[in-house]
Formats: sequence, structure tokens, C-alpha cells
Amino acid sequence: MKKLALVAVVAAVVAMMAFGVYAASDIRNTKHNLSTWGTGLYKSDNYSEVCVFCHTPHAAGSWPLWNRNMTGVSGFTTYSSIKFDVTATDIDDTSKLCFSCHLATTTVKNNLNNPSNLKNNAQPTFSFNGIRSTAAIGTNLRDDHPVAFNYNTAQGNTNYELNSYANVTNVLGTDAFTGGDMTCASCHDVHGKLDASNNVIPVLLRRSNASSMLCLTCHLK
Repeated sequence: MKKLALVAVVAAVVAMMAFGVYAASDIRNTKHNLSTWGTGLYKSDNYSEVCVFCHTPHAAGSWPLWNRNMTGVSGFTTYSSIKFDVTATDIDDTSKLCFSCHLATTTVKNNLNNPSNLKNNAQPTFSFNGIRSTAAIGTNLRDDHPVAFNYNTAQGNTNYELNSYANVTNVLGTDAFTGGDMTCASCHDVHGKLDASNNVIPVLLRRSNASSMLCLTCHLK
């Protein structure tokens, strides 16, 4: 039985690597670990928890047990071009979760809904004034990959030369599209996907983009 189990595990790993599916996430070794012991430059100087900066088991502001205010910012200018005609009028709610930190350099320091482990419900403090400017995307998304459009709808337009939804989710995971929509999380795993060597894939991507592998997951070029 043990040999059969080992064979099954090896077969599963081989199948995952063949399709480019990577191992489970581990946020602890990513820049999204904002705790005192995180390895990134931007981190709290008095808060040792990891998950609390985004999630809370109680008093959440919204799904998915979100511990931050939704950005509430309107007026996003989304990507458009003469060949891309599925431009959204606003970004999707999933992407807005990202913008509750990545809107501006200081947005991440907004108060948490439910801080814990600090006296008198105190908020965490940070040694640095703000995240890097390259991580602060702002509301003008004309120079960023489009989000908030339905991938299946876009896939139906042969001019876009897109891989099938089934093939893409087989590689990136079924959670890559929220309700079938392209979001920030379609390309990025905020918890840090691990490669076959257990290293976090750079820029928190769902799949390594070496030789444009991530791009070519969706785009048939």
C-alpha cells in the first residue's frame, strides 16, 4: 500500500509540473508578510501576526473575511484599445481588495477593522512611510493589463487569440477567475505560489513567466 501511495504522489507531482500547476501558497516568505518577522522591506514594527493585515475571523468588513475597508475609490480609468472592445466601466470587487493597499504608497496604513493582540485595540505601526511607488498603482489603469471583463466572452472573439477557459484554469487554477472574470488575482497569487523547488514565484505570480509562460497560458501567439 505504501508503494502504491508513493507512486500516486509521484504521478500527481509529474502531472502538476506538466501542466505548469504549482504547489500550495506560503505567504510567510513573501512581501505580503507584513509582520515584524517578515523578510520584506515594508513591515510592522510591533505586530507579529501575518494574516491580520488582510483577514479577520470576526468583524470582517466584507468577503473574504476582509479586515480592511474596500477602497471606495471610484473613477478608475481602465485599459482600452482599438482592438479590445470589452472595456469595463469600473474595476471588479476582487481587484478592489488589492487596491485597499495598492492604491497609493500610504494606503496600506489605513486602519484595520479588527486589530488583535495589541493593547486597547491599537493599530499596528510601520517603520516605513509607504510601500514602493511601483506597487502603488493608482486609479489610472490604462497602462495595466485589463481586468473586470468576462474571459469567456472575450475568448469568443477569435481576434483576441485566447486559449480556452478550461485550459487556462487547468494551469492557473479554478480560482483564477472570479465568476469567470479577469481580475488582478488571475495572474497573481497574493499568498505566493511556490515553484517545484519551493521558492516563491517572483512578483507573486501564479506561474513563472520565464519564456513568457504566464502570458502564453492565456494568449495564443
